[in-house]
Amino acid sequence: MQTLWFILVAFMLTMYVVLDGFDLGAGVMHLFAARDDRERRTILRAIGPVWDGNEVWLIAAGGTMFFTFPVLYASSFSGFYLPLIMVLWFLMLRGVAVELRSHLPNPVWVAFWDGLFFLGSTLLAFFYGVALGNVIRGVPLNSTGTFFLPLWTDFNPYSLNPGILDWYTILIGLLALAALTAHGANYLAVKTEGILQARARRIARLAWLSTIVLTV
Repeated sequence: MQTLWFILVAFMLTMYVVLDGFDLGAGVMHLFAARDDRERRTILRAIGPVWDGNEVWLIAAGGTMFFTFPVLYASSFSGFYLPLIMVLWFLMLRGVAVELRSHLPNPVWVAFWDGLFFLGSTLLAFFYGVALGNVIRGVPLNSTGTFFLPLWTDFNPYSLNPGILDWYTILIGLLALAALTAHGANYLAVKTEGILQARARRIARLAWLSTIVLTV
């Protein structure tokens, strides 16, 4: 039964990465692919219909993990407390930025929320990769099966006292950022047209090249 629940949680997380990944990628491109407010609105309209539904997969995965693997849930949330709180703030910033950017027709107001949307999307994509890097690298468990990692120590992945950020997890974070940017660029290339579509295709090629280089 535990194997079945593990597969289900892994499936939910995979669906979140696949479906919400292009939202994050579009957010990373928000300030670069679009050159004016009209194009930025086009990007937001492209992801708007599926925005909220995609994030349900993350909530479902967290809720399922809570009642099927409570020890893992408790250990992970205590050990990764600081980055998880940061991720929650980034998620909230993205949602608030999308909702509030159009409330005032002021260029400074719109630019502020556009910047937060870009920042939240970029840091989320990066920290998701960092989280994956920590899972691959492993974390030091104590006798009670718990752990706590500071945000960084000496940036050495082979250290006896590792931090969440080291050179290995940072590279995995950059790899995730490049891959999700390519994912978002391909999505926008399908959903847009004209010059914005051409820019999205160019960014997709560059992002895929960066993904290949970082993978190697």
